[in-house]
Amino acid sequence: MIEVTERDFDKEVLECELPVFACFTARWCHTCYPTCLFADKLVKEYEGNVKFVRVDAEGSPDTSARYRIKVVPTILLFKDSQPVEKLLGFQNGESLKRLLGDVKAKELSP
Repeated sequence: MIEVTERDFDKEVLECELPVFACFTARWCHTCYPTCLFADKLVKEYEGNVKFVRVDAEGSPDTSARYRIKVVPTILLFKDSQPVEKLLGFQNGESLKRLLGDVKAKELSP
């Protein structure tokens, strides 16, 4: 998972041709760590189909405000530079797979 800051958020997330799984976290957040571990396990499975990034919500206050990040962890799924799905709070591997499965299903739809 790539660490993204406000400086490179637009380039790494909004300009990416792939769907982007963005995990907004904070250092003090106890539920962020396990959620990110589950996401880290999916990186290889979705390699070439989804880009995974991590954003420090406190270290990127303008980006966090732009996407109304009030809870960490928050998962935003971006497609064509727009957030299309949002998950709040702790997520296990199954909920993250469901989120990514929905993206694959939407991409296959006419």
